[in-house]
Amino acid sequence: MPGDLHRRANTAAVLRCLAGHGPASLATLRGLTQLSRPTLESILAELATDRLVAQTDPRPVDGKTGAGRPARNYLINPDCAFVAGVDVGRHKVLAAISDLTGNVRTWERAEVPPGTGGPELLALVQQTVVSAASRIPIGLDHLRGITVAVPGAVDASGRITRSVVVPQWSGHDIGRVLSDWAGIPIMVGNDANLAVLAEQRLGAARLCRDVVYILAGRRTRAAFMINQTVHNGRHGEAGEIGSVPELFFDTPEILLGDENADSEQVVGVFTAARTGDPDSRDRVRRFCSELARSIRFLITVLDPEVVVIGGGLAGAADQIVPAVLDDLGASARGTPVVGSELGDTGVALGAVHQSLLSAAADDPLIAAVVAP
Repeated sequence: MPGDLHRRANTAAVLRCLAGHGPASLATLRGLTQLSRPTLESILAELATDRLVAQTDPRPVDGKTGAGRPARNYLINPDCAFVAGVDVGRHKVLAAISDLTGNVRTWERAEVPPGTGGPELLALVQQTVVSAASRIPIGLDHLRGITVAVPGAVDASGRITRSVVVPQWSGHDIGRVLSDWAGIPIMVGNDANLAVLAEQRLGAARLCRDVVYILAGRRTRAAFMINQTVHNGRHGEAGEIGSVPELFFDTPEILLGDENADSEQVVGVFTAARTGDPDSRDRVRRFCSELARSIRFLITVLDPEVVVIGGGLAGAADQIVPAVLDDLGASARGTPVVGSELGDTGVALGAVHQSLLSAAADDPLIAAVVAP
């Protein structure tokens, strides 16, 4: 048993080196791991059999090859495992499939027809994932997990406790239904919470430990990362600032005078304001003032390192951020307020990363490859 533990530790060390260093020769790996050549050769042979590691020929330098037999290079085989992330919104379903290294290999987007019910939306999610997988191409059995991001509160068990956008899913364990369909582990998470995970890892909040993320769109929601951990709250409702009467504002009503206006119409007001339309510019200023009121409260309570504005209105960040900062004034207390670097892909990218983390929790070898 001690020998097995030692072997597993050495195997994980080799995988971590390859994940961090990239393609490496046996000699390089010996220097990085301090393992003997026979031990390394044995471990690499096992990893190659399990398809976790592949071999590649070294590229010549300046078109020249040295004398003698060239050294083989080893690298993580990205095709050994795949995961998916799905962003479910009012108007679209966006799916991304990533390989083991976190590289997104394909995207698939499907529009949600008006009046789509809960069962029909669930079927659309299934169709979108299958279509995305077929582009690689792989079957669902090649996915190590899927994370589905939803606009609503999700409790610790993965049950959607409340969703204004998809009310038919409220009270249901959509993850269990999808897992029974796909035959693989499926997680369900709040869309803003997953977006802040992506923004901290890949976007505007890199290197930050305490982050407030504002998912600005037809409805405004928030997510909080405290000491690099997303705070969900006891009931999974942390960040649902639209449920607080003192902070609530109706974005379609402010921008268009119509609470039933859709997301495209909302974005259209910012487009018109950009071209100089006076009424649109005034409405955008009113929206930014309301948004600043919520951000002022969150900065005061949470004292974050950065506030990131993303979501459906991320494309208008160049209009929103200056207006919000102007309204905040000294109450910003020097806290940077910035636009998302991931735009409307942030939620799906966060879902992908959560799927990788879940796969890593189930498999120590994958854990050695996936960065936390």
